[in-house]
Amino acid sequence: MIHKLRTAALLIACSAVLAGCWDIKDVNHRVLPIVMGVSYGKTNKYRVHIQIPFPMQGGLVSRVYYKEADTISKALTEIDTDIEAGIDFMHLQLVVFDRKVAEDGIQEAVTFIMRSQQMPTKALLAITSEEIGEFLNHTGRVIQTDGSSLINFFNKNAGWSPEINLAYLWKTFGAIQSDTEDVTIPILRSGKSTMLEFMGSAVMAKGKMKGEIKREQSLLINLYEELFQDSVVQVTNQASVAIVNCKNRIHADWRDQHPVLQIHMQLALHLIENNGNFNERQIEAAFSKDMTKRYEELFKQLKTLKSDALGTGQYFRSKMPFHKLQDWRDTYYPTLETEFTIESIIKNTGDIT
Repeated sequence: MIHKLRTAALLIACSAVLAGCWDIKDVNHRVLPIVMGVSYGKTNKYRVHIQIPFPMQGGLVSRVYYKEADTISKALTEIDTDIEAGIDFMHLQLVVFDRKVAEDGIQEAVTFIMRSQQMPTKALLAITSEEIGEFLNHTGRVIQTDGSSLINFFNKNAGWSPEINLAYLWKTFGAIQSDTEDVTIPILRSGKSTMLEFMGSAVMAKGKMKGEIKREQSLLINLYEELFQDSVVQVTNQASVAIVNCKNRIHADWRDQHPVLQIHMQLALHLIENNGNFNERQIEAAFSKDMTKRYEELFKQLKTLKSDALGTGQYFRSKMPFHKLQDWRDTYYPTLETEFTIESIIKNTGDIT
């Protein structure tokens, strides 16, 4: 008798838990969204778009759903309610923010996504100045003919370009909470001959867009993080090289009460084109000098924007009292001194003479 009562109590408890689930629709028939767009609404605070590819005979059909609400959570719930099969948000690949939202701050949206535990932390973030609906309609038309085109755009083994910054949800959330690190987020627009076009990167600080850098400068950030793949750089008007390997040694120290970052970068190059009279040593020297100048200009711009998008403060965390970390951006970062040593070595000249 006691055993039967315990079994009955357990069944009642399970029923109560299931009734309280956010979504108990058949998990085997949920649709798989790939893009979420967040912009300001016309009648409510947010307008949230969800792009979903539906498998059809002979290919895919992309559809875009949207709702307006004062919270992202409510908008997503209403979209999920309207779709009979339900949505499995764990398959989300990309979150696109309208530029105005990014400038005001994406802290609220990113924090919700992380805390909801309904979306993957490895999802990528991007920013666009286009109307979100038009942006997703364009990507949808491409997806209908090539279902992997979106993920390939960010895939290092497929269509990814080394100028494109990869802003992961988990990393962006960490930077928002950090006093010593910021991030950059790629700025995209609909491509004319391609699915997407990379315009540069948004420079973020505590979740707010403070400015932007050019796509050539975004390559510098990827190299700093040793993230690259055969990026071609023009050295002079008559010579170009491909960066095939990058190894960095970074040392942080204090000098006369201000932070100093010493960066030694070793770049392995392949000579792609040489239509001038430069020999290998001259090209190596010219490339090192040019890269040093580019990094100095990048650091100057980032400090002007008050964004530590290269995460230099991370190297000083162990060298500062904990209570002073909150002063990094305003007090110490503006006085940061950088010393670059860039060593370039041409490993392969091919058939070029």
